Amino acid sequence: MLPTQSSRQLPQTIVTDHDTVTIDDYAWIECRSEGSGLAGRNIYRALTTHRRLFVCFDEGDQRLLPLDFAEEILTQLAGMFRNVTAAAINQVTIVYRPQWSQECWLPADAQRIRIAHRQIRDLLAERYGSEVTRQVAIVYGGPLLETAQPQVINDINVDGLLYDPFESQDKENEVKK
Repeated sequence: MLPTQSSRQLPQTIVTDHDTVTIDDYAWIECRSEGSGLAGRNIYRALTTHRRLFVCFDEGDQRLLPLDFAEEILTQLAGMFRNVTAAAINQVTIVYRPQWSQECWLPADAQRIRIAHRQIRDLLAERYGSEVTRQVAIVYGGPLLETAQPQVINDINVDGLLYDPFESQDKENEVKK
């Protein structure tokens, strides 16, 4: 059995536009802290044990432009999912949890999150095909202003919001204009 990959307490629920799912037993693999090679091995091991799997990744602490974001994420995805077949990819929930969202919120960030989810899905579709990729859940796992939640959750490429009860989800006082 794989241990969780993080020493911090893990989020407990995913909120979608349909319902709320409580998470009991799952592996949490963070690509940026492990590197995509090690993350790829851990993903493969987790999938062989049939554990629920959350793969968390992001572009770092800087807000990248879409082209730079796609290049960074493509590199991570290639390493993370190198040994993952199309038959197994639907067992993975991808958590987009940008480091930059932990610091402050900018007015364009809701749109940036939606674009990132679309790019992640597009990159997965290139590797696994559109039909398979639609079965992969991609959720947002960073802080989100309450006023931005409808815009993000209603996007076709955002399958849910990972609610972390251990951090503040409302950064209204940190909005920068």
